[in-house]
Amino acid sequence: MYTNKANAICLLNVLREFSDESHIMPMREILAKMASLYDVTPDRRTVYSAIDTLASMGFDISSPCDNNKGYYLRSREISREEARLLMDAVYSFPFISQKETASLIKKLQQPLSVYDRKKYKHLSIVREDKKSQNREVFRNIDLLDSAISDKVKVSFSYLRYDVDKALKPRRKEKYTVNPYGMIYTNEHYYLICIMSGMEKTSLYRIDRMAELAASEEQIDQPPHGFDYRREVKDASYAHAGKPELISMRCSRQILSDVIDRFGTGIWVKEQDEETIRVRFTAPPRGVKYWALQYIEHVEIVEPEWLRNEVIRAISKNRYGSRRRDGAGS
Repeated sequence: MYTNKANAICLLNVLREFSDESHIMPMREILAKMASLYDVTPDRRTVYSAIDTLASMGFDISSPCDNNKGYYLRSREISREEARLLMDAVYSFPFISQKETASLIKKLQQPLSVYDRKKYKHLSIVREDKKSQNREVFRNIDLLDSAISDKVKVSFSYLRYDVDKALKPRRKEKYTVNPYGMIYTNEHYYLICIMSGMEKTSLYRIDRMAELAASEEQIDQPPHGFDYRREVKDASYAHAGKPELISMRCSRQILSDVIDRFGTGIWVKEQDEETIRVRFTAPPRGVKYWALQYIEHVEIVEPEWLRNEVIRAISKNRYGSRRRDGAGS
């Protein structure tokens, strides 16, 4: 049995669960819900007082003075539109496991009315097979955040898929790295770090880490002028490194794709009705994989070494080779 002091909390829960602009609750319905759900039977004046208390605390409650019908919670911690956007994001993030996805969706729907929740019951994961098998992601993020704040090294096993489609350690020895930050890019969360004894910046997917542990050893002094934010700002396909000036000839039809990947700060010049020339600064290794993806529409001009790497990669492609290994099987 709740005490009268809980009336405001019970009322808020009733309004949050059962009211919205399409489901306005008259006083008699509010009283019935409070009695059936919480076994409290306040009179009308007590409920009026509770409404005033909630309003004074910042809750926006519409009353018969506004709508001539009854009461409903006019604004919530998360609106329907915001909840839908966040739910779509959770469903699409491959680094969140199916179990964690279901748990997060339930939490995101909690501030909504029961009627709005029903509208989203048919939402589902588009590609369940793309969801991570690793359930340590949230723990990993929390542990890495603490290690970065404490400036201590971390160690972990780094996983990859084997032919049986199970995640297994890439090598027997654990990786030991100096963690500097985390970034979300290419649909995954990455740890920005430098391996112990190395100078090159590396990015490791957090959902591929297992047995992650923080040590008591302080991180190594980073190279002079090191700024991990600058290192990864222009990273493509999770390849960081020293940015270089890139010059490319592209089909005009993929200009939107170029800007989506490299930003509006690129230099663009029209060469003819079908071709454009673009220049921008980015780590070259990631640009290589991007250019190979658009091989029919992109020609790297500079730097020359990167152009040669792309040419070499094209010459080694399996479609162009005469090898027939496994053909027809």
